[in-house]
Amino acid sequence: MAVTKDKNVKTNPWYFTIEHGTGKDRERIKRRGFKTKKEAEAAQRTLLNELEQGLNLNAGRTPYRDFMKDCIQDKKLKVKPSTLATYTTMINKHILPTLGDLALNDITPRHIQNLYNSLFETKQLSGENIQKIHTIVKESLNKAAAWNMITRNPALAVDRPKAENKEMLYWTEEESHLFLRIATEDRYYTAFLLALTTGMRQGEILGLRWQDVDLQNRTVSVRQILNHNGKTFDVGAKTASGVRSIGIDKTTTSVLDKLRRRMVKEKMEHRDIYEDHDLVISTQLGTPLSPRNLNRSFYRLIEKADVTKIRFHDMRHTHVVMLLRLRENNKRIAERLGWSSVKMLDRYAHVTPHMQRETADAFGDMFFSSDTKNGTSSL
Repeated sequence: MAVTKDKNVKTNPWYFTIEHGTGKDRERIKRRGFKTKKEAEAAQRTLLNELEQGLNLNAGRTPYRDFMKDCIQDKKLKVKPSTLATYTTMINKHILPTLGDLALNDITPRHIQNLYNSLFETKQLSGENIQKIHTIVKESLNKAAAWNMITRNPALAVDRPKAENKEMLYWTEEESHLFLRIATEDRYYTAFLLALTTGMRQGEILGLRWQDVDLQNRTVSVRQILNHNGKTFDVGAKTASGVRSIGIDKTTTSVLDKLRRRMVKEKMEHRDIYEDHDLVISTQLGTPLSPRNLNRSFYRLIEKADVTKIRFHDMRHTHVVMLLRLRENNKRIAERLGWSSVKMLDRYAHVTPHMQRETADAFGDMFFSSDTKNGTSSL
């Protein structure tokens, strides 16, 4: 092992060599490009320590591009097809063009930070999606470290990118009622009603089956969801906590009952070509309704009702805001929406200040009125 100065090199002339392995596997490793002898010695000690900890030099030379191909294959065992498609697109389109040709042990925090900077400056992705890029890179390099392909994950030294909070849109109760009055005669009225009265996600509504509806006990259960492609279903929900039963009000129950009777007639009318998927929301022939077609009806009705233009998903936000105005228990809200934690409600902090004032006024009316009745008020 030696640290040497290359007299023929003017810039960063110092380098070191070490011998690693035994017998046929023994090899000489050389690292160049150090400004001073001290830097070369420090780098030499670091590499020796890493080798003692089990660093696989050959594995560390694997191009990040090849390593990520395996990561994508491994993900197939853990995530839904729609999630895998998003994961794959982000890797191929945004990560590999920058990091793909680097060997695993050559990736530095600077490389990773430069990737985030570029995505931000070119506005290729939103802050939220850059955060997803960070998660993918960090998790992949955690895996490489766990497999002794690298000794440390360079992404751990890079701060998670910040994302601006998107403005949350929701309807007032008046707008919600106006929209529903306009949508009453629309074939997919029940889908809009469920979104506003249960807070269910679009995929949950389009995947809802009659076997998951209990009209007697007034509950609907989320047991499967329709994928964004509008053709395939996933068992369960978006998350583990998303599999749940949701209580429904009497009006929504009545609407569902009428819809079920109508669909029995449709099934008989089209019995020769009807595809029975047991869906609550479907086409006239029983086939799944594509999210695109539902959204098309939704935006047409918004324009007709002349209410604030929101996304279908924003009806879920509208439901939460109405529950907060009812001063519903946070835990019950989280359970109803299929959230794993009440922390999700932090996103609604900006819409609740007036509710705090209402609570304070209600308390003041109660507390000080009783004080006045007792004749002990000091005010």
